[in-house]
Amino acid sequence: MPPALSKFLTYWSLTFAILVIWIFSVAVALADVKDELLGKLQKQWAARAKAGNRPQDPLAGRAVGETLQPPAMTETQAWVFDLVSQIATSLKLDVKILVLQDSMDHYLVHFTRGPRLVSYRVDKAWVADARAGRADQRERIRTAVTQYLRQEFLGEKMAPKPPAAAPARTPAASAAGQKPAATSPGPAAAAPSTGDDSDAAGQPPPDDRA
Repeated sequence: MPPALSKFLTYWSLTFAILVIWIFSVAVALADVKDELLGKLQKQWAARAKAGNRPQDPLAGRAVGETLQPPAMTETQAWVFDLVSQIATSLKLDVKILVLQDSMDHYLVHFTRGPRLVSYRVDKAWVADARAGRADQRERIRTAVTQYLRQEFLGEKMAPKPPAAAPARTPAASAAGQKPAATSPGPAAAAPSTGDDSDAAGQPPPDDRA
């Protein structure tokens, strides 16, 4: 083979080998890019599918108190609602009121103002007695709810209860505390027998001389 032809073939064989290596490198790089793009697309599709199946969050962008809706109330719940509404109006509080019942059937009163939510539980026995006509129980509910609303919305502090006064001691009780009480005498001891034949009623025995 002539030297010129040998050099020509060697040059083009090297060129062809370099070209094949370059094409293979480009193919590998494109495969990596393709895999990365497919991975991103799969993540996006999975996120969209998950968001589509996820239930809508009722609290999205809202506080708990803003999501509460007034349910249909029973007659007793309506009575509690009217009572606490009168209390809130007397205190000039702009609050929304919801009356529910917990698992023990006590009356759970929710007071909401904007995003703020506070709750107070009214004992079912108080409500039953108040509806039965006991004015003291009605006043008990009114006092308790009023103190709670004043504390929560008006910032007032509850006054501490005064200590219970000790009961006054009478002079007789004082004297009894100083001197021990006299012991009462026990029953009289039975008199010993004297040999007399008188019976138990105190009568003499019959005369045998007749």
